[in-house]
Amino acid sequence: MLSQLACTPSTYLMLDDVGGGHTAQIYAIRQAIAKAIVAYYQKYVDEASKKEIKDILLAYDRTLLVADPRRCEAKKFGGGSARARFQKSYR
Repeated sequence: MLSQLACTPSTYLMLDDVGGGHTAQIYAIRQAIAKAIVAYYQKYVDEASKKEIKDILLAYDRTLLVADPRRCEAKKFGGGSARARFQKSYR
């Protein structure tokens, strides 16, 4: 990631992340930085450079630009967890 950040102009970033654990916050911050770099290139530089840096970031790690949609499934009645059911007794 540092090699990709070395090619961008020097800027000061102030990021505030709320909720989740430490690892989730780190992943959210690095995703925000990567998306900000791509948005900067789209707005202030040409489209070819934006596509090039986006391809570099996607080749490095796809989760930098694409969010992970998996969430915790809600618990339902009749069992201990979301999918598990209580054992049935026939006698």
